[in-house]
Amino acid sequence: MRLSRSLSLALLVALLVPALAWKGGSAAGVLPIAQVLEKAESGDVVSIEGTVANSTTGSGSLLIAIFQDASGQVPVAVPDSLMRKLEVRTGEAAGGQRYRVTGRWGHKHMDEGTWGIYAQEIERLAAN
Repeated sequence: MRLSRSLSLALLVALLVPALAWKGGSAAGVLPIAQVLEKAESGDVVSIEGTVANSTTGSGSLLIAIFQDASGQVPVAVPDSLMRKLEVRTGEAAGGQRYRVTGRWGHKHMDEGTWGIYAQEIERLAAN
């Protein structure tokens, strides 16, 4: 009985820790954009899925793509090394193609006062 109680407690902790470990850590799984906007803190690694609603140039040679899902929109700084994975040019949307983006939450690569995701990985998703 004591062993069973210990195992139950260990399982509960294992399930709760990823959900609580946002600050400077990785959020578990793909999140709705609204949840990222609400809860992410500087340095968190987050993953979203969505389409490109618009794009513009950022500082240096970055492309800033505005990703959207049913819950909201978020800017994503896309470095040169990942631009080829997006079917988008500056000022254009990506024609409904869905992507999964994983990156670090922050504002270093954004306009002053703007927070967003610095893409570290972009994956094209199959059409539904």
